[in-house]
Amino acid sequence: MISGEAANLEKYANQLPDTIYQCLGQMVQMNLAEKADGIYEVNGFRLSLESPVTEPEEQRKLEGHKQFIDIAFLVQGEEYMGIQPVCYVEKNIESHPDRDLYFFKGRNGETRVHLTPGSFVICFPEDLHRPLCSGPEGPVQLKKAVVKVPVDAL
Repeated sequence: MISGEAANLEKYANQLPDTIYQCLGQMVQMNLAEKADGIYEVNGFRLSLESPVTEPEEQRKLEGHKQFIDIAFLVQGEEYMGIQPVCYVEKNIESHPDRDLYFFKGRNGETRVHLTPGSFVICFPEDLHRPLCSGPEGPVQLKKAVVKVPVDAL
């Protein structure tokens, strides 16, 4: 898992695979706050722009993917995301291979990432994540973009 701020994106140029760096750069340039929710293209990949509402952590599932890397970019709002390496999970509890979506029962001790506008998180297949968790202020509406990059595109 890699997290950072779009304002410092150039500092990641030598640390990220070019494909991921280019996706993030294009996301920053798109002015996503002004765009309607929907499907867009970034660097040849699918970008989903949505406005979900966060929920209490216990209502969110720990998820992972085998074939895709998620690049999540927060446009508006505040989100807490739990992260846990796949090697620490107890078991897979639900599978949707047709959507490359797998849910897991995790252990206590997830790392929490606090996302604010301009924050991004890159989750590789080894990085399970519990997205859309609300913080101490309770549920808030977000505007969030997610690009799914096929693992074999790197």
